[in-house]
Amino acid sequence: MRVGAYSSKAQAEAGWTRLVAQSNGALSGVSHRVIEGNADIGKVYRLQAVAGDAAGANALCGKLKGAGISCQVK
Repeated sequence: MRVGAYSSKAQAEAGWTRLVAQSNGALSGVSHRVIEGNADIGKVYRLQAVAGDAAGANALCGKLKGAGISCQVK
């Protein structure tokens, strides 16, 4: 589940730390990964929360949206 995109891996990692703090506990114990990719603007680093399966990702995304955090299940 995508929770952000950044211009560097370091910014993505810092973004994860901020999201965990903002998530009202929803991201507690959830692992994450940073995926390097290309976009129209150049190289991007996509921050993803690893939720297990589609049902878990949808449930987690719903909790994050309730906390005011944008997410997208892919």
